[in-house]
Amino acid sequence: MVARVTHVRVKPEDIDESVRLFDESVIPAATQEEGFMGALLLVRDDGRALAIDLADSLDHAHANERNGFYQSQVTKFAGKIVDHPRREFYDVKVAKGVQGGLDLLVES
Repeated sequence: MVARVTHVRVKPEDIDESVRLFDESVIPAATQEEGFMGALLLVRDDGRALAIDLADSLDHAHANERNGFYQSQVTKFAGKIVDHPRREFYDVKVAKGVQGGLDLLVES
């Protein structure tokens, strides 16, 4: 499993709308991408955030950049992002306590 961690900063007044966009638009679209295993959004009051998406392989994580998916999701936040997003890839070595995979995305 791989994690793509995107470091981003939005205007503090746009935090709520950005969280809504991530939850209601980015996540549903991501579930259609091959290899998608889940996502987290960590946000601070000053607008700094980490968007962490999980994929079953680095190949699948890179594939959704090559096919334009990642870039199309970032453009949804145009006008809200303060700095250029920066991303890094990590191997997930321990994922205890995180259960359900795609099942976590199904609303109860």
